[in-house]
Amino acid sequence: MDIYRKYFLGIWKDRFVLWSLINRDLQQKYRRSKLGVFWSVLTPTGLAVIIGLVYGALFSTDPREFIPLLFAGLNPWNFISNSSTVASGSFMSAESYLKQSTVNAQIFPLRSVLVCFVDLLYSIIAFLIIYLFLQPEYFGPKMLMVIPGLVIMFVFVLSIANIVSVINLNIRDYQPLQTILFQGLFYVTPVIYSKDMMAERGMSFVYEWNPLYYILEVVKTPLQGREMLSANIYIISILMAVILFAYSVKVVMHAKETVALKL
Repeated sequence: MDIYRKYFLGIWKDRFVLWSLINRDLQQKYRRSKLGVFWSVLTPTGLAVIIGLVYGALFSTDPREFIPLLFAGLNPWNFISNSSTVASGSFMSAESYLKQSTVNAQIFPLRSVLVCFVDLLYSIIAFLIIYLFLQPEYFGPKMLMVIPGLVIMFVFVLSIANIVSVINLNIRDYQPLQTILFQGLFYVTPVIYSKDMMAERGMSFVYEWNPLYYILEVVKTPLQGREMLSANIYIISILMAVILFAYSVKVVMHAKETVALKL
């Protein structure tokens, strides 16, 4: 248990450094942009509408039904994918801090995830605006379950960030391989289609054995406010997030002593 105490104490000790880095990342991201943070709302909105109209026509689906389904899936997926991509290089981008100061290494994967999490929150706002326009009848208390879902997803994604940051530190060719992996996972995870479409084709095993399906569901389904997820989905997603997080802390804490030497 001592390793977990050190992990959290290190983050608490460097919390002001962490906050300063996150604030700087967000400012630089939209520097010289007239619309600023509104791009975090406009980009996923435009993407969901364009893809929704195209796929809706291809699958003969009502855009009013398909666009919210697509939007609710793309937002959390982008958070998982983008966080993992940015976090894989989190130690390299912080080389000067790690070599010239005593700052704790575990704050840098967390930094990457928190910056992407802010973008996720903005995109959820965009989703709610569009959803209120397209399907106002589904707004209700069921949507509040997105809050515990976001917590579960955040812990899971932080776990991935911790692990990939260490992998990429030791295997510098890992990042492009990760990009290919996530491209493959995108098509076997119910992101731009519903799980019912797979079940109707006798391919439910594709998502039932896919851990990302459960992590996406605890955010995707509550966002749409149509139904309550079964307890099994929450149990599986919580267990995966907790177990992976426990493992990731060991990985990053074991590697932190040699991070500066490997940069």
